Amino acid sequence: MRKPSKAVVAAAFAVATGVSVPAHAVSFTAFDFTSNVSTSGAFGGVNGIYGNGDVRLDSITFDGYALTQAQLQTASAATIIVDDGRDAARGGNNLAAGRGINSVADTWTTEGPATITPTSTDIHGALANFNLTSIVVTRETNGIAIVDVSFANPTDRFFFWERGFNSDILVQALNENDQAIGSYTILRSNYAQTGIVITTDNGSFLNNGQALGSIGLQTDEAVSKLRLASFRTDVLNYNGPDYKVLATAGPLAPVPEPSTYLLMLAGLGLVGGLVHRRRAS
Repeated sequence: MRKPSKAVVAAAFAVATGVSVPAHAVSFTAFDFTSNVSTSGAFGGVNGIYGNGDVRLDSITFDGYALTQAQLQTASAATIIVDDGRDAARGGNNLAAGRGINSVADTWTTEGPATITPTSTDIHGALANFNLTSIVVTRETNGIAIVDVSFANPTDRFFFWERGFNSDILVQALNENDQAIGSYTILRSNYAQTGIVITTDNGSFLNNGQALGSIGLQTDEAVSKLRLASFRTDVLNYNGPDYKVLATAGPLAPVPEPSTYLLMLAGLGLVGGLVHRRRAS
């Protein structure tokens, strides 16, 4: 069983209960996005959307952006900070790693492990791919589960999926000293429906046919590390979030307004006319 850092737990719990908040050098803004996916042929499931296999994220669209895998990044590292729950019935602590059922036979796309006793490497493996059935699982037993997730390139947009969209999760932005400099609590009511349903194997038990919810978070400055926390105490019940998180490959440039495109085209037309006049002369 992992020994929790008292300072980390106290700080995260204070934010979660509203007693105290970190210095808000970074603020979060939520947004909606669309997950464009493919499923493996052998395990395609109902209407090709879900089944017993894997769901690969091909691209994300939102607010005029269309981002392929090349424009996204997966976690470069993940570290279990606190995992002090205990699942007496099924074994292990609160954290687990899940993947698509029958995925051992389905080599169609990359995925992480299925285990109820994950190491930090296992948690990273669950996040370091574009497979939406490969997730971090938090069970509903009493305790605290905190994971730090790092990205190689600092960025300002993060994409979350939650299996069942029936749980909460505290998201904190960390600085280079692992100090929280901003926070946002994603409530179970905040998730939008994706139309994707997955079945996952956690190494000891299955979660059958659960829908995925999604939400995007934008920060007002680029960060490279997030702290993700769940609580189950006499005061709080985050209900065990089961999540996936990705990010853009770097900060995104604003999408030009249509009027800007028209001005650009008008400018190009003017330049073209001047060139044509010179040649005619």
